[in-house]
Amino acid sequence: MATRYWVVSLPVPNSASTLWNKLQEEISKHSFDTPLYRFNIPNLRVGTLDSLLSLSDDLVKSNNFVEGVSHKIRRQIDDLERVSGAVTSSLTVDGVPVDSYLTRFAWDEARYPTMSPLKETVDGIHGQVAKIEDDLKVIHISNADLDII
Repeated sequence: MATRYWVVSLPVPNSASTLWNKLQEEISKHSFDTPLYRFNIPNLRVGTLDSLLSLSDDLVKSNNFVEGVSHKIRRQIDDLERVSGAVTSSLTVDGVPVDSYLTRFAWDEARYPTMSPLKETVDGIHGQVAKIEDDLKVIHISNADLDII
């Protein structure tokens, strides 16, 4: 059975460390065997209120796009597993097993500089997801050719 992860974002009123400790304490009271992993997201350069409002409109579109590509990836993985008998645990992200990538996540400053405006970061992510979608189309076409032969 595949491991499930929940990604939770919480407002930080004072200290991120204090909030993290409180969260760990509360979770351990109710579910002692649930491991928690912290995603350290750096402070990003948000810009002006106008740029944030403009970006919020773009984020709705980007979110829908990324979610759609994520579903396509999941379907492709399911199809490949069904056809080849491969196991999901062999999947990697940048050469690292998925579980390790998620539990040891670190912000990639080289790929997403924190000093860049937030819009540039979002555009960069959107561009990478678009490339992944194009790659999936090529894989899908290749698999369709194999089915015909």
